[in-house]
Amino acid sequence: MNKEATLLMLAMDNLPPHIQGESTFDPKPDGHLYTDAKVTLIAYGERYPFDVEIKYIHRKESLAALLDTARPDTLLVCNRLSTFLADFCSSHSINFIDEAGNARVNYNGLHLWVEGKDSMVSAPSSKRQGKPGLGFMKLLFALLAQEEVLHLPFRNIADMANISLGMVSKGFQYLASEKLVSLGSTRRILDREALYHIWIEYYRTVLRPKLGGLRLIAPDDWREIPLTSDDCWGGEVAADELTHYLQPYDLQLFTFEPLQKKLALLKAKSNQTGRFWLVPAFWGKELKIDSKAKALLAVAELLASNDSRNREVAGLINEQYLHLKALPKTWV
Repeated sequence: MNKEATLLMLAMDNLPPHIQGESTFDPKPDGHLYTDAKVTLIAYGERYPFDVEIKYIHRKESLAALLDTARPDTLLVCNRLSTFLADFCSSHSINFIDEAGNARVNYNGLHLWVEGKDSMVSAPSSKRQGKPGLGFMKLLFALLAQEEVLHLPFRNIADMANISLGMVSKGFQYLASEKLVSLGSTRRILDREALYHIWIEYYRTVLRPKLGGLRLIAPDDWREIPLTSDDCWGGEVAADELTHYLQPYDLQLFTFEPLQKKLALLKAKSNQTGRFWLVPAFWGKELKIDSKAKALLAVAELLASNDSRNREVAGLINEQYLHLKALPKTWV
């Protein structure tokens, strides 16, 4: 497989979980820009076709040729871009997805903004870090959010965590091998504190970059935002609901509604730097989100913000709901 085809494959494989990509690579392009491939992005049943330019970008000058030919229905697929180059693409209306799955795309109601993901570099299995994957993090959230999930049949757990049946089996095998969970006649958690630490520490680097969603202009008062029954606040709003100690500035709302439908209901305008982050819920609809589950969502997002005020509130939530001996100091 040549380098261009590899870039295209990686970009499609690393898209956020709520976005699917279909691609057709032309092994003999005609030399014109945006004729290397055809890509269709699929989000909540809507299809968005693009003409694609596959190109390695290392400096601003590499993008110069695209300035006059970029259209809303064209897409650059490339190596991982620096923040400077990504911002340059945004300011010049160049839609792109890079090999790590970072993306900035605005086309016909599709608003895709993903950043902060590193390229995946293959390494021998003996040298790989034991970093949890996306499916494991979703399983871990379900197990910590609702205690009875641990004792359900694997198929029910898969539905609760919104993962495959095979991922449930693999996740439990790992938890048992690390002596974090017992899989005897009665399943039980052996080291809850360790599981909390895994969730909090890897939320920022494993789960958060995969959440996707839309950035919107925040209203003056977050309490004016209309909610449906399954909507769930995360981050600073969840923290305020739990402690009444924080005036929320950044807003994070999880929803099961299709994002474009939710956007219309909210009557909000998208903005790439907006303070209101509308996010597809990553768990299953049957999972009960109570105060403890909200505490998990709030603390992980607060610590990911690397803000001293938010860390103080995370400590209050821990004292009231999680009861950890200490919060991870990863972001101090």
